[in-house]
Formats: sequence, C-alpha cells, structure tokens
Amino acid sequence: MSMMIQKFVVRTVLVCAAFLPVAVGVNHHDHPCTGASVGAAGMCVPTQIGGAA
Repeated sequence: MSMMIQKFVVRTVLVCAAFLPVAVGVNHHDHPCTGASVGAAGMCVPTQIGGAA
C-alpha cells in the first residue's frame, strides 16, 4: 500500500511539473500584475497592506 501511495505522489508531482510552463505562460499573458502589486506568472502580491497609501 505504501508503494502505491508513493508512486501516486511521484506521478502527480511529475505531471504538475510538466504542465507548469504552460500554466505560467497563460497566467503571465492573461493576468499580468498591475498597479500596486508585484509577482510573476499571474501570481501577484499586493505591495500595500490593508489598502493604506
């Protein structure tokens, strides 16, 4: 049973790693960071906390 779980985890990680460049490319193109946010690949983080100026 432990070996089956380990194989499943490894396979899942490899599939996710294979699709990562596609997801990054799509997010970077369709959802660029704008305004008061920084980040890459559509994963933006606001630079202001609580909307304070």
